[in-house]
Amino acid sequence: MIKWTLILAAYFTISLSALADNLPQPLGSVILTISGQIENTQDGKTVRLDLAQLKQLKSNTFNIQTRWSDSAHRYQGPLLSAVLNYVGAKGSVVHLTALNDYTTDIDQEYIDKYEPILAWEEDGKQLSVREKGPLWLLLPNDKFPELNAETHSGKMIWQLTQIEIR
Repeated sequence: MIKWTLILAAYFTISLSALADNLPQPLGSVILTISGQIENTQDGKTVRLDLAQLKQLKSNTFNIQTRWSDSAHRYQGPLLSAVLNYVGAKGSVVHLTALNDYTTDIDQEYIDKYEPILAWEEDGKQLSVREKGPLWLLLPNDKFPELNAETHSGKMIWQLTQIEIR
């Protein structure tokens, strides 16, 4: 009886750990890696996403002029909140890292209020690394004029490749 109890306990432990690895693997080039306090993973610790996976998430489009452009452009990408929901984020701080190791932190209240996107497209064209891609966190500064202040510009991280939930 003890032997069967141990076998059953081992089975449930393995089954529960398999549930943590419930997200599909990327089929294309990985452009975003998410780690930290997340419930849904691909390997028990991280999520690696390609563009096709990101395109499946709830998205938004902004027609905005940033401080880095001379005119307004149309940007499209998944809502950061949709990405966080997809991975089952449980922390209150989102730590973002770019290709050049630039980092910034955004808290959940900020995300809820401003609904930033991870833009992968500008004016119908996929963002390249040279054009601030593969992903550029953008804020709807047309909807919230206060986002034009310098303090918010530092949150609009381009060449975003990593997110850690803390």
